[in-house]
Amino acid sequence: MNGQRRKLDEDMSKSVMKNNSLDMASMEQKKADENVLRLIEHHKREKEAILLLEKKLDAKQKLELEIEEMKGNLQVMKRMGGDDDQKIQEKMKEIDEELKDKIEEIDDLEALNQTLLVKEHKSNNELQEARKELIS
Repeated sequence: MNGQRRKLDEDMSKSVMKNNSLDMASMEQKKADENVLRLIEHHKREKEAILLLEKKLDAKQKLELEIEEMKGNLQVMKRMGGDDDQKIQEKMKEIDEELKDKIEEIDDLEALNQTLLVKEHKSNNELQEARKELIS
């Protein structure tokens, strides 16, 4: 009877340890799943940031083309008309103002682009750290 009792206690102890191990494994799996979901969401934000950067780059390139075209038009006007022609002077001034606005706009886009690049770099570092945590 004593032997059976001891055997029963050992089996019970093993069962409790096994259940504890299963609970711990389940918690670890849940934690890993949460980390994966966080990584997926982070990756989605990264892709959105990249798309935004690409749009900003396209806008910047378009502005640069407009600036070059305006500079060309300004040069043509300077060569075409005499400096005394009032209409040409006004048009040149108008183009010059537009040119300054476009240059300012491109500077703003470059600043925004730089900010987004810094954020992207920081996010990539965080993503790498999270991946390392998941692996270990």
